Amino acid sequence: RRSLRTFSWGGPAWEKRVRNSARVRASNGISVLVTGAAGFVGTHVSAALKKRGDGVLGLDNFNDYYDPSLKRARQALLERSGVFIVEGDINDEALLKKLFEMVPFTHVMHLAAQAGVRYAMQNPASYVHSNIAGFVSLLEVCKSANPQPAIVWASSSSVYGLNTKVPFSEKDKTDQPASLYAATKKAGEEIAHTYNHIYGLSLTGLRFFTVYGPWGRPDMA
Repeated sequence: RRSLRTFSWGGPAWEKRVRNSARVRASNGISVLVTGAAGFVGTHVSAALKKRGDGVLGLDNFNDYYDPSLKRARQALLERSGVFIVEGDINDEALLKKLFEMVPFTHVMHLAAQAGVRYAMQNPASYVHSNIAGFVSLLEVCKSANPQPAIVWASSSSVYGLNTKVPFSEKDKTDQPASLYAATKKAGEEIAHTYNHIYGLSLTGLRFFTVYGPWGRPDMA
């Protein structure tokens, strides 16, 4: 079993920051846990949700797949907007359970994942750890949460694999992944279907193509 990095969390001051960040400001607002909140997409989503009055709590492990200083800069940006990012791993079920005990999240935006096609050949275990085991850890907590949150999560256009038909369609076959990264995202789609079927979890997967813009990932430039 892969060991988790050690993160320090808990205590009265930490709990206060969690609750303040997740507090809904708008009368019709929602409360959202954003995993991968220090990532490119996660930062923009967190800021947009907070701006419209939703409660937003971030979660990120600040790994070193690319320069963590960029993630820290995004963290500082979100702090100024009132979004607190909890430092932790989605495989830490004790942390996830604690967050859901403290906050009645209505939604989860699950963007935490090990990205990159080429890096999968160098560190394959990190993809299984994050994209499969981490996803299951999150769903295990969500299935028993009250309320049971609706989940939007990041799949990938990579699931289309060796398909040559264009334009792509959600109805296209996705049974020929061309990388381990793609295979883990395909596995995620099957896992999502299973948790919807068995536990009634509301799950919507987004097959992102290349995403770019301000504060973007260096490897996508």
